[in-house]
Amino acid sequence: MAISPLSKSSVPSPSLSRSTATERPPSPLMRPSPLMAESPKAQALQGLLQKDGFDSVEGAGKGGMEKLGQMLALQVLGELSKLLGGEGRMSPADSAQDGGGVPDLGGEEPFANGAEQGDAVPLAQPSPNTTPPQDAPPFAKAEGASQPPQGAVKGKSTLTLNNDGTTPMTVNFTPNAGEKAVDSVTLKPGESRTVQFPDSWSGNFRSASGDGKNATLGEVKFNGGMGQTYYDVSYIEGHNAAMTMQPVSGGRLSGTTDNLLAAAPDSVKAKGADGQAYGIKKSTTANVQDPEVVDFFRKHVGADQGYVIPTDDASTLGSSDSNLVVHMKNLA
Repeated sequence: MAISPLSKSSVPSPSLSRSTATERPPSPLMRPSPLMAESPKAQALQGLLQKDGFDSVEGAGKGGMEKLGQMLALQVLGELSKLLGGEGRMSPADSAQDGGGVPDLGGEEPFANGAEQGDAVPLAQPSPNTTPPQDAPPFAKAEGASQPPQGAVKGKSTLTLNNDGTTPMTVNFTPNAGEKAVDSVTLKPGESRTVQFPDSWSGNFRSASGDGKNATLGEVKFNGGMGQTYYDVSYIEGHNAAMTMQPVSGGRLSGTTDNLLAAAPDSVKAKGADGQAYGIKKSTTANVQDPEVVDFFRKHVGADQGYVIPTDDASTLGSSDSNLVVHMKNLA
């Protein structure tokens, strides 16, 4: 039975029937190649197909189908070798031994070891690009880089000090044991200044007015129990400046802005070396209370408005706001 000549483009190639994950341009194997058409092996293939039968005595023999498949494979592999940059290698047609067989293309198997028949195994894959794109968005950074939330409060554990008097005022800070020292600040009349403190800082502050022996104390403990900031005004050590403390966000007020010196009898006034009164005496010295001074403060300071004696614990106020505003005014 005569078989009409077949062109290379009409013979399906096993390699072309395998799909790969990566799209490739149309293969030149899908159209006849002039080189393939003019090669001796191509002419031999045409002659083989033009025989009256595969059992011809002229050499096709009973292995005609096997030779046909081998020759097609050799031609396909030759073209693939060129496509993959193998023009400089030995031609598969030249390296094939008599009797057929797939030539070795540089020592690599046509398919990966262990690949089952029908699995798509790409013959060549581009190397992954490990260089990040120059215009990569900011969120492409490693997780964990971590960034600060928008609108976050930039300050906490602060005192905003206000000098409500008509003369300059120096405020000194005394840290509790183990706490960091905080520098003194001097406020001009009408000036307001915010002082930042370390987290969980505790201590007190006072005006430097007078001889330093009697002074109103502002006491604070940032980030105390239950995350609260505790604060109070104390008159135990005396009184030299009107003072109030309150959370910036609002809340209970400690202290008073009343001028207690103007209402005090001379016996409870604190005086400097020049004999001039600058404030009120201490209510307690070495755990010994001065009844007259205690009585005076009780008349002008509420039970939860400030410490008059050490046991006035109702005067300790708390807030979840760690930013406090303080108003101060020297008495003299």
